[in-house]
Amino acid sequence: MSHRDRLVATMSILFVLLTSAAMAQSDEQASSQEYTPEGATACLFCHDSPSISNILQTPHAQKADSRTPFASKECESCHGPSADHVSSLASPGVVFGGKTKQFPASDVETQDQVCLACHESGLLMNWHGSQHQFADSACVSCHEIHSLEDPVLVAETQQQVCFTCHKDIRAAVNKASHMPINQGTVACTDCHNPHGSFGETLLVKNTVNETCYQCHGEKRGPFLWEHLPVREDCTNCHDPHGSTQPSLLKVRTPYLCQQCHSEPFHPSTLYSATGIPPTGGAQQLIGKACLNCHSKVHGSNHPSGARFQR
Repeated sequence: MSHRDRLVATMSILFVLLTSAAMAQSDEQASSQEYTPEGATACLFCHDSPSISNILQTPHAQKADSRTPFASKECESCHGPSADHVSSLASPGVVFGGKTKQFPASDVETQDQVCLACHESGLLMNWHGSQHQFADSACVSCHEIHSLEDPVLVAETQQQVCFTCHKDIRAAVNKASHMPINQGTVACTDCHNPHGSFGETLLVKNTVNETCYQCHGEKRGPFLWEHLPVREDCTNCHDPHGSTQPSLLKVRTPYLCQQCHSEPFHPSTLYSATGIPPTGGAQQLIGKACLNCHSKVHGSNHPSGARFQR
């Protein structure tokens, strides 16, 4: 072994020893902090409002289930050792939210570590590295743990939680043509996984089209004649959250179609109905415009459907 290799090996061993010592010191400090012998009874002596005590009626407070916080240290399973808080009003071990100057919130990482100790599998497995995690969004920024019904877990109220930050989407879903999000028929989490995903913009599937096909399976194909913008990305033509145009179209037809089809296939001029068969009059654009004739714009399986007319 060369001198350089021995030096690297020595430094690695020293790093491991120092890290172990630091962890041991941290564990010793944590063990020196005390839990309240009375458990939740001591907490509820002061924190007896429904906004807090309602947790006793939630899944987190099932003592018979060893997986729940109340099966161990009750309130302090999440809030940390808090004997000093009970005796002298010192800050609890972990403060979530932190809406008062007396008890400021613990840092986001500390708060989230408590939740992730139990909730780190399934749909939550991609939280680390997700957009919300990088934005320093704490779990309690969206979730209300003490509520009888967490609003973000109820379809009818979920969007109001999301709209707290995503105000541009709030505006979109209130347009004339919109997804039925405000009505509770569709929830944000039907398309997005807020805890992280392998797809773009936190989509529940890998691509936009795969996500849309969950409901719009008839658009999946395969088709004998395929419309390339459709196969590429549904959002080439549609705004999935809301639009001022019918069917969530970004722009009304024929203007939408003419963004790509500017070649003189029809004798019409750009943004005009002049010369469109059979009569060459603007009346051909009444209703669905290009879609009056090209009704199979998403794709056709008819042998004569090359122009998406059948």
